Amino acid sequence: MIVGLGVDLIVNSRVEAELARGEWLAGDGIFTVQEICHCNAGKQPARRYAACFAAKEAAFKALGVSPRNLAAFRQAELKVDAAHHCSLVLYEGLRPEAGRLKTRRIHLAIAAAKKQTGAMVILER
Repeated sequence: MIVGLGVDLIVNSRVEAELARGEWLAGDGIFTVQEICHCNAGKQPARRYAACFAAKEAAFKALGVSPRNLAAFRQAELKVDAAHHCSLVLYEGLRPEAGRLKTRRIHLAIAAAKKQTGAMVILER
């Protein structure tokens, strides 16, 4: 049974503009150290950051919560395995929200194109 659904779409040029100001650091609040390493390791880091951010936003929407501050974004972490499969892990304040919905499984889909990147999160009971 689906208990939550969230979708987010981000314009890649916005992320490219942010990156032009300088690299993101873990202290900036949005991304974890592992996410930053993953995103910076690719040929197109802006697309990777866009995917990561869209996945986090979609998770908030699926859970029905709003981030209280930038640090809340680190409570949802995009994990990418050696085969390039993506998954989402929830920590701290987001884990109890998933528990409240009796979430047993989190499904994540990411689609990236030249101009936009989107993510969809489905919470399953």
